[in-house]
Amino acid sequence: MIYLLLTSQFVTAGVFAMSAYGKLREQQAFVLSLAGFHVPPRVRVPVAAAVTAAEVAVVPLALVPATAVAGLALGAVLLFGFAAVIGLTLRRGSRPRCRCFGAVGAPLRGAHVARNLVLAAVATAGAILAAAQAAPPTIGAFVVTGVLAAALLAAVAGFDDLVEVVAPRAG
Repeated sequence: MIYLLLTSQFVTAGVFAMSAYGKLREQQAFVLSLAGFHVPPRVRVPVAAAVTAAEVAVVPLALVPATAVAGLALGAVLLFGFAAVIGLTLRRGSRPRCRCFGAVGAPLRGAHVARNLVLAAVATAGAILAAAQAAPPTIGAFVVTGVLAAALLAAVAGFDDLVEVVAPRAG
């Protein structure tokens, strides 16, 4: 179970570190992208700031054993929320670009909802495991889960490209 816990901590913290970094690096572009999600102009800056701050908070909270439950739970809530917002946006017929990691991404599609639901499940499982974890991890567990998490994070970072290869958009 320690392997699952550490992997969920590393993946959740890594996803939010990449996401927060991208948003901080391209804050104005992120604020502007909120128009595609029907966020009213007067609240775009506070919404962008709140989302970015919550993402930044997940990183240390998820990694520190004493706060791992809170960090992983916050990460799960954010990811479930992102999945819901993306789903509603798609249902309205809108397909803004995914600025999930700050860069100009691909137009939103159902795969983004699925990605966030899978990541939310990882964070949720981690929160449950962190609540029950008593034994400290070994160095070997850190190494194995670090390598696994790095591979998973590489897949998440290249998600739009991977989806385009597997299921290209029509037209």
